[in-house]
Amino acid sequence: MSERKEAVLIDGSSFIYRAYFAIPGYLATSRGLPTKAVFGVTQMIFKLLKEWNPEYIVWFMDEKEPTFRHEVYERYKATRPKMPDDLKMQIPYIKKIIPALGIPLVSAPGYEADDLIASFVKSFVFDTSTSPFLLNRVIIVAGDKDLYTLISDKVVIYDPIKETFLDQGKFLEKYGFPPEVFPEFRALVGDRSDNIPGVPGIGEKTAKDLFIRFKNLTGVYENLSKIPSQKLRENLLKYRDQVFTNLNLLKLHSEAPLPSKDLEFYRKKEPDFFALKSLFKELEFRKLLFELCLPEENSYKLPTLKKASQDLIEKVRKDCWVSVLPVNLESVLFANLNSSEIFLALSEEEVYRGSLEVIKKLAERHNRYVVYDYKNWLKTYQIFLPQPLDVKLAGYLLNPGLKSYELSGLFQEYIDLNLNGLKGTPEELSGLKAVGLKRLGEDLLKRLEEEGLSYWFFKVEVPLSIVLSEMEKAGIKIDLDYVKTLVRQYRERLKDLEEELFRLAGKRFNPRSSREVGEILFNKLNLPSLKKTPKSAVPSTDAEVLEELAPLHPFAKLLLQYRTLQKILSTYLEALLKYAKPSTYRIHTEFNQTGTATGRISSQNPNLQNIPIKGEEGLAIRRVFIAEEGWWLCSLDYSQIELRILAHFSEDENLIRAFEEGQDIHTFTASEVFGVSQDKVTPEMRRVSKVINFGIAYGMSPYGLSKELKISVKEAEGIIERYFQRYPGVKRYIEEIIEFAKTYGYVKTLAGRKRYIPEVFSSDKNIRDLGFRMAVNTPIQGSAADLIKVAMVALYQLLKQKKLKTQILLQIHDELLLEVPEEEIEVIKDLAPTVMEAPFEFLGLNLRLKVPIKVNFAFGKSWADCK
Repeated sequence: MSERKEAVLIDGSSFIYRAYFAIPGYLATSRGLPTKAVFGVTQMIFKLLKEWNPEYIVWFMDEKEPTFRHEVYERYKATRPKMPDDLKMQIPYIKKIIPALGIPLVSAPGYEADDLIASFVKSFVFDTSTSPFLLNRVIIVAGDKDLYTLISDKVVIYDPIKETFLDQGKFLEKYGFPPEVFPEFRALVGDRSDNIPGVPGIGEKTAKDLFIRFKNLTGVYENLSKIPSQKLRENLLKYRDQVFTNLNLLKLHSEAPLPSKDLEFYRKKEPDFFALKSLFKELEFRKLLFELCLPEENSYKLPTLKKASQDLIEKVRKDCWVSVLPVNLESVLFANLNSSEIFLALSEEEVYRGSLEVIKKLAERHNRYVVYDYKNWLKTYQIFLPQPLDVKLAGYLLNPGLKSYELSGLFQEYIDLNLNGLKGTPEELSGLKAVGLKRLGEDLLKRLEEEGLSYWFFKVEVPLSIVLSEMEKAGIKIDLDYVKTLVRQYRERLKDLEEELFRLAGKRFNPRSSREVGEILFNKLNLPSLKKTPKSAVPSTDAEVLEELAPLHPFAKLLLQYRTLQKILSTYLEALLKYAKPSTYRIHTEFNQTGTATGRISSQNPNLQNIPIKGEEGLAIRRVFIAEEGWWLCSLDYSQIELRILAHFSEDENLIRAFEEGQDIHTFTASEVFGVSQDKVTPEMRRVSKVINFGIAYGMSPYGLSKELKISVKEAEGIIERYFQRYPGVKRYIEEIIEFAKTYGYVKTLAGRKRYIPEVFSSDKNIRDLGFRMAVNTPIQGSAADLIKVAMVALYQLLKQKKLKTQILLQIHDELLLEVPEEEIEVIKDLAPTVMEAPFEFLGLNLRLKVPIKVNFAFGKSWADCK
């Protein structure tokens, strides 16, 4: 008896389309090459290979040329939409990846992939004359119904999106007739996707009933007199020729030419790891690169470890970089090693294993060190390194758009080191990591120098790690009793709101359930459904919808209040109770220097970056944060900094003049746009002006402005047109920065930091417009981030230099919050704004804005009092 043989046959053309549409959003490399289909296909293939490990596997593709079906029926597939341009660009990459994975790729001019699959099944499942060793089982990976006709006791269909199998039993259960007559069934019904018209009046149910009763097309036409419906009989006769033309189109051509009649040709080959590695690097498939285990003979040589001693300290040259790697750094590989153990690499061969004591002694010497995550290093070990090169920060500075800056990913990205699957003792792998860290540091430093960012890196980003580490350590005090009072009050208010919502709804429900809320809004209260949710296409109940429904019914207005209070309670108040240190009542948030593409600092555990500013709720939350006894909280807030940066980049004369004269920019803009003198500007005009000013800075469209101001799109267009008439430099800046992004694929901040924006190359207008808005805003928001980073470093260093006790506690967007001892208030009142208004000068950076910078200074016993 022959051994059991199985094959996996993939309908590649169908597979590509399904992968492309299965992944939401837009995927592209940092240089703008679209990758969604390639990534989806590769990921699904990886999954199939891993789970099934097939002995034989074939990828079948359609060719560009017309097929014999187009000769039979020239309108065949004529109504299908043209392949999207961004998908077309990805096909060549897929055609390279499939063979590199060891999978034979089969196509033939004039035939579709389905025909070739049918030909393969006939040759290697049923035809003993061509292959004496037939396959026992075939899995066809496809979502296309055309292939259902091949289902048999040896052939099943697998849908990779739904992850379901369709075998002979399930087919019979669903249709009631055998798979081999499925093309005849579809000849009656037609196929809209292929532009094949069916018989009028015959849908799937009617056709199924006919086939269950009369077996096949021949049986249907031989028994027309037995069909009770006269109209159905007439249509079957009238469209008989069309039905049999349809059948010719829908039948699979099982004589399609295959490249080989030898089954061994289709056996899965060994992957070409180096071709895959090259492709994955070009496509920026970092996750897949990590999963790609290269053959062991191509792996890196494991270093010989030496024990660190006093000799090592004398040996380290001041002009060479030394990598310093704690063994417990971001990897479970080294869990059994002592957490205080450190690995050092002076070169590829000189790798040492030592303790923290060695590092402490080394750090006393003015050497240069490569580390990973210097802020966390300081937090964990409290050892200050004189010249640290933090590879995490360097990787972020070179490309702030990556999702992760884990060391393993940086190894792959820059020095082709993949530790996945490498064999060796934990100590040997740690040593290899230390060597990789040194090599990575040297590589990233070279790239920083090429980009002109090395001075910024060492003057701003690395020192900022020290500032953030100190801020985390200091924390900020909260009034715990006041927080508990607020929590109790909010819970009571929420309970009252719930009862009122139940009364208006006429029943009890879960106000946090979108489904239950939608049921009440749109079914019980019969309020209009304004938009659908993106994924499930059910009526949306988001804040925008509720705001529009609020004037129509008090239920929507109360629900908005409920959600606002619930968010404040869960996001802020309860989080503060959770994270407050019991002994000091201080919150020690974690600041993330690599968390945003714009360069802004983010925070977590808890997130203090999203503390609300406006309204009573915002004031109540800020009142929670207090100073220690004998100290004050001081707020330093950049005044309209993003608009000042817009004036700098746009070089608009009117905008620059307004800031130079110290005018209220929103009143000034209202006067310009509405054509009235400043003393005639109403509060409403100023409010509209404020929305316009910040909206333009964020690349807001007329539609966005109309939604924000609740006016028509035409009115919004008129306002924007008047704005650009008064500020032509701003319009010129927007046009030029978008053109720059379309040409180069990135934009730059004041400091020269790049942000890649691949969205500007998308064929989807919505995604492309999003890219344009990002291109307009990134230099502005990113430069504001540059400015406050420099200010933090300059202020911190000056406080240390003057031996002041004042501490920087928080950075929230354009605001710094300090804790100042009572005796230093007058000093800080003068010193801090002076530094923040000219921070570049304090650090010796050759940067400045073309407009004056203004800082608002305030102090009080709580954050809320700083006004």
